[in-house]
Amino acid sequence: MESTRLCTECGRQFQSRSGHSRHMRQHIGQAPYRCCGKMFFDKDKLKMHRNHIHGEAAREACFQCGKLFATRQQVTKHMAVVHNANSENFTCDTCGANYTSKQGLQDHTASQHAGRAAHACHCGKEYRHATNLYRHKKSTKH
Repeated sequence: MESTRLCTECGRQFQSRSGHSRHMRQHIGQAPYRCCGKMFFDKDKLKMHRNHIHGEAAREACFQCGKLFATRQQVTKHMAVVHNANSENFTCDTCGANYTSKQGLQDHTASQHAGRAAHACHCGKEYRHATNLYRHKKSTKH
């Protein structure tokens, strides 16, 4: 994989340059989208916020069940998880746990079977889930 698609902060790999760019915004604290004093790193998160907080209409529908979502990305994830459409299953060889992403399986393996936290901060704190590391960095102003 190209080095431009590997996060130098956390080691996460990306299939696209745009995905890598969106991810890197979080590490440098660059949130280009704003609403009511809140900052968002990508347009889809802003759309979800507007939908849930401000009641803007969800415009994207699942073609199988009709459930509405704020973004097309949410529909795609819903299809993969609920309807198992076009999704690749990633299964843990050790315990059989299934994940819909390679990153999910890697995080599981590191924290459950390798005895280490999957996500670490440069200050030394370690976390089993990326969201906890993100909260740590946000609260401690790293």
